[in-house]
Amino acid sequence: MNEKLLNRARALAKQPYQVLVFPDKTTDGDSIYVAVISELAGCSAWGYTAKEAMASIETAKVDFIYFLLEDGLDVLNPQLIGPETRIDFSEYQASTAVQESRPRAPRGVLLASGA
Repeated sequence: MNEKLLNRARALAKQPYQVLVFPDKTTDGDSIYVAVISELAGCSAWGYTAKEAMASIETAKVDFIYFLLEDGLDVLNPQLIGPETRIDFSEYQASTAVQESRPRAPRGVLLASGA
């Protein structure tokens, strides 16, 4: 890895991105939690608890930003998600192997700042 890009990715990842965490199930039926960052489309992680998913998304966020920088792509700034904001998970669900067998909306969403 390019150390300069990695340091820049770490700095950018410290911005207050909001993380969406919701319960889900694997294709084997195991209960998990999935974490996503809407401004970083495709950046996701999971864990057996919401806390594990939050920890995993922090690592994934740095890696995701690093590869955006490496490819010369823009890194979107965090956007405030207000209480009236609706989030459409259908695109995420359709593109995720975890969701392939069961299209459904998440039952709960936890908004947390990734700072």
